[in-house]
Amino acid sequence: MRVFAAVLLAAGAVRARPLDLVGIISAPLEALSKLPLPGLGPTETGPYSTEPTGSPGPVGPGGAVRFPWSAGNADRVVPITPGAKNAGWAMSPDQQCTAGSWCPYACEPGYYAAQWDPQALVYNGKGSMNGGLFAEADGRLTKPFPERPYCAPGMFNARIRNTLGQPVSACQTVYPGNEAMLIPSVAAPGGSVPLNVVPSSYWLGTSAQYYVNMAGSGSEQCVWGNPGKPTGNWGPFIFGAGQGKDGNTYISVQYNPLYLEVGFKAQDAYNVRIECDSGHCNFPAGGECKCEKGKCSVDNGCTVTLGPNGQASFVIY
Repeated sequence: MRVFAAVLLAAGAVRARPLDLVGIISAPLEALSKLPLPGLGPTETGPYSTEPTGSPGPVGPGGAVRFPWSAGNADRVVPITPGAKNAGWAMSPDQQCTAGSWCPYACEPGYYAAQWDPQALVYNGKGSMNGGLFAEADGRLTKPFPERPYCAPGMFNARIRNTLGQPVSACQTVYPGNEAMLIPSVAAPGGSVPLNVVPSSYWLGTSAQYYVNMAGSGSEQCVWGNPGKPTGNWGPFIFGAGQGKDGNTYISVQYNPLYLEVGFKAQDAYNVRIECDSGHCNFPAGGECKCEKGKCSVDNGCTVTLGPNGQASFVIY
C-alpha cells in the first residue's frame, strides 16, 4: 500500500511521489560533508571494478545469489536481516536475490546506494524496482556505474536528535526497489543520527522517505508492518528529505495517514519539531514546523527549506 505525500514541496524541490516525503539531516560531520557528491556517470554495464568486501557468491539453492558483504565493511553497506531469506540484501525478508535480477542493498546512515539500473527511467513503471547490482546467470554481480562507490555520502545537512529515554528508528524506503521501509537509522536515547538526504543527482531526482517508529524501536522494527501494530509503514510519523534542482534541500514531517486511519491516536506518539542548527533555514508561515500533541503547525504536515549552508535537526521530544 502506498502513502502519498501530504506535504507539498515548494517549486524547484524534489519531485513528490508515492513514498517520497522530505526529511532529516546529519550533524555537521564536516569532513564528510565536504566530500564531493558523485554525478551521473556513464551508463555502460560491466563487472566489478572493485569487488566489495568478500567476493560475489555463486548461485545457491533455488537460484539465490549470496550477499557479498559482512557487517562493518569498508564500503559502508549495511546487511538487512542477514539471517532471513533475503540474506542481507535490501529486500523483504521472504525475498531472494536471484540470478537474472536486480538486487538492492542498503547503506549506513547518511549514505545512499549509488548503483541502479541505468535503463530505469520511469518512477512507477518498468525498472522502478531495479536498484543495486545486477546478478548474472552465473551469480556474478554487475556494478552498473563502475566509477561510483557502492555507498555515496548524502547531503549531510539533516539529522534526528532524540531527547527521549528510549531509542527511535527511522526506516527509509528502498527506492528504486520494492519500496519497503527496510533501511534503518536509529537514534539512541539522548543521541542523534544522520539521515540520508539524497542529492538532486539521485535516481530520477527522487527524494528519501522515512517511516518513523514509536519510542523503544530499533532496526528490527524496520519492516513492512500490519494494521494491528504501529510499526514500519504503520509508524506514527513520515519524514522526507532531498535536494532540489535549485540547490536547496527540502525536509518535511507529517503524521502518517495509515497510522491514523487504523485508529491509532496521534496524541499517543511523541512530538517532532524541525530546528535550524546553522545557516539559512526557511520555515513556513508562523516560523515553525512541528507536529505536537496530535496537531501539526501546518495542516497535513510541514516543509522546511535549507539553503546551501543550512543544517537542521528533527528533534524528537
